[in-house]
Amino acid sequence: MYKRQLSKKDDNKKIISFADLQMLKKIKENIQNHKKANELLFDLPSTFETHNEFHINWTHSSSGIDCKSLIDRVILDHKNKVVTLIDLKTTSDAFNFKHSVEEYDYYRQLEFYFEALDWYFTNELDIDMSEYEKKAYIIAIQTNGNNQIRVFNMLNPEELSKRSEVISDALKAVSYTHLTLPTT
Repeated sequence: MYKRQLSKKDDNKKIISFADLQMLKKIKENIQNHKKANELLFDLPSTFETHNEFHINWTHSSSGIDCKSLIDRVILDHKNKVVTLIDLKTTSDAFNFKHSVEEYDYYRQLEFYFEALDWYFTNELDIDMSEYEKKAYIIAIQTNGNNQIRVFNMLNPEELSKRSEVISDALKAVSYTHLTLPTT
């Protein structure tokens, strides 16, 4: 039965090696042993609303461009009015991860996600997200060695605010290019 199931073509399934399975088990164990990572991923009150791989199709407010976001995890605590955005990142070195934050401009990504969430709150929940406290974390997962876990508090309003204009300008440039290119 097991071999027959594996032989069926299914694009949503991938057979992983024993070594990869062991690595994934170690990563899960390390996450559960890390106080903050465990709190964000496993140990949540049942009153919280959680969304994993949260897909939002939305319209960017200042550019009018249609956008898509796929957020790793969002936790909504409506009672205490807190929205927590969590992004998982793999890295070869969890202890030098701050370099990756700068190199890949993760603040821009987090701001884009917060803008998607703001649209979601306004258009789907009919709630003003400005009434909620924002929190943002990146959980860095080392993919080699001992599979170390580090959690970074990424809520930096000044950095996020700077990225809002960058996002808007980039979307406007893409829109202009798309509208002015000749169609074939």
